[in-house]
Amino acid sequence: MGANFNDILREQLHRLFPEAKEDGASLNTSINCPLCAREGNPDHNRHMSIHLGSDGKPLLYNCWRNSGHRGLLTSSALEMLARDSMNQPDPGILEAIDEYNKQTGKISKYKLTSDSKYRIDVVQAPTTELNEIKRLYVCKRIGIDLSIEELVRDKVVFSIRDLLQRNYVQKFTRAPQILDLLDSYFVGFMTNNNGSIILRSMVHGQMELPESLSKRYVKYSIVQGAPSGYYIIPTQSNIYGHVDVHLAEGTFDILSVFYNLRNANRLNNVYGSIGGNSYASMVEYFLCTVGLIDVTFHIYIDNDIKPHVIPELKNLLQPLMIESYIHFNAKNGEKDFGVPKDRMQECVYRLT
Repeated sequence: MGANFNDILREQLHRLFPEAKEDGASLNTSINCPLCAREGNPDHNRHMSIHLGSDGKPLLYNCWRNSGHRGLLTSSALEMLARDSMNQPDPGILEAIDEYNKQTGKISKYKLTSDSKYRIDVVQAPTTELNEIKRLYVCKRIGIDLSIEELVRDKVVFSIRDLLQRNYVQKFTRAPQILDLLDSYFVGFMTNNNGSIILRSMVHGQMELPESLSKRYVKYSIVQGAPSGYYIIPTQSNIYGHVDVHLAEGTFDILSVFYNLRNANRLNNVYGSIGGNSYASMVEYFLCTVGLIDVTFHIYIDNDIKPHVIPELKNLLQPLMIESYIHFNAKNGEKDFGVPKDRMQECVYRLT
């Protein structure tokens, strides 16, 4: 395909749908869902997102209000969406769309990208009763009222089935009945390589589930055999400049640190959860794999941390002369940072 395919498609969508608007990265164009309008439910807030194609990803259209209004953007699909438009699609763009889809159809959905991530996108979640329960569960844990859109931005997964369907992944790595239970009683967090989802039970200790789902945290592998990865909140950093890396044990710990202590600062700050891994292995990941050069590590420990962990970190970082700090929650009765701000009393001391 020509290098200008994205621009041509974007211009065509603006001609067909005057209300069209791009997202911040100009990877998607949002329009008022024409399918909702035909069903007597007019859309005035651009709930349909059309992916413009990048890095070999397929052209998709998704309505965040109605999960039935989605699919692959073929030439016939664009004609169907634009049926009520004042204009009709140009024949040239219809041919270009079909050619693009032929090329992307040859790319494996499970292929790693140049930055070692799988071709899986976190998708927007519709406002349903179950998703609202999950939103409130996360918000209550950290004491911040966040929208579904904001949580999706943080790579929170509301439905595994929806994620797989919208990424055209047809093979499940768990039994369908287990998948149903995960979607009903767990909230997920996509790992940094997009190969796995870390799932937190919302009913642990309250109801009986199959033994394989009886723990507080369960992992779902989107790609069989994919490295487990870490939960890392998406931010923007210049790896050649100074970067502050904030590490905590659990997903709620790091979300609370991000929002309650660091004011959701996404610029030149990285926030990661070690999950079932070690702090030392995640430090090595940022130094060796990511290649951070000028970095300060902030370690947010649980109060019941094992005695050997901090000395190991010091022995790792001190010879490298890397500045690092230990943070702990000194609030009476609290053991970690996975709580609302009024239950925090942050204490800090320099490790190296």
